[in-house]
Amino acid sequence: MDTVDWAKLDWNLLWKQAKRKKTWKSKKASDWNNKADSFAKRTASSLYIGRFLDLLKPRPDWSVLDVGCGPGTLALPLATRVRRVTGLDFSGRMLEIAEKKAAKQSIQNITLHHCAWKDDWQAHSIGRHDVAIASRSLAVADLKAALVKLTAHARCLVAVTDRVGAGPFDPDAFAAIGRPLSTGPDYIYTVNLLYQLGYLPKIDYIELEQEVCYPDEREALEGYLWMFRDLDTEERKKLKNYLRSITTLNRDGSVTIHRRRPPIWAFISWSPFPGQVDTAKNTP
Repeated sequence: MDTVDWAKLDWNLLWKQAKRKKTWKSKKASDWNNKADSFAKRTASSLYIGRFLDLLKPRPDWSVLDVGCGPGTLALPLATRVRRVTGLDFSGRMLEIAEKKAAKQSIQNITLHHCAWKDDWQAHSIGRHDVAIASRSLAVADLKAALVKLTAHARCLVAVTDRVGAGPFDPDAFAAIGRPLSTGPDYIYTVNLLYQLGYLPKIDYIELEQEVCYPDEREALEGYLWMFRDLDTEERKKLKNYLRSITTLNRDGSVTIHRRRPPIWAFISWSPFPGQVDTAKNTP
């Protein structure tokens, strides 16, 4: 019987191979610009924010780098709890929303940069921070390069969230319209790659709401359409019928979606020093 030497496995290569098999392709900056407003509205009240912050345990003396900050989903609440925040995102519209929210909330200790994973962060004067995070933003071309780059910008703690299984995708919705779903590699590749790089990652899980409320059926449909590309008329009809089958109409006209399998995210944190469990408590 042939044996597999785990030490010789190239987890970054395995991740790339699995990524090529996924049916859903990563969105471009223009796609995120188009969905920025609806995304900001949908995520503003999610329990994800509180759960992430509870796990991160931010300290008042921290400086935090938030890569893929979006409309400030975490960057803004973090700014009220830490010394300063630097947010990066490749979507200009996302950053515009974050800037407006920061101004409205009189938050002044946040700096935003129109910058992507692949860009030269040094050219944007982005140096090391006490903590570096990447929340649901690991849609990169090279996972190893991204993790190494993120870790190099942290003094005491690094934290990312990555999909568990289907993550934010609803497998039942894909089955309902007759489309296959292969979401590609999930968090287990990230964990194994970090271990192979010499780090000791800690894993927690964030399970999102099973019931999601929308103002009306139209917004509920919009909340699901982002999962698909180029739906034809028949597929769109099937998606509407599926949503109605899991929807409750509320007395005020809003609707509640009852998800059979709510999304789960893995919260993965590690010390930027190989072989150490956690140095956050030793922040200078």
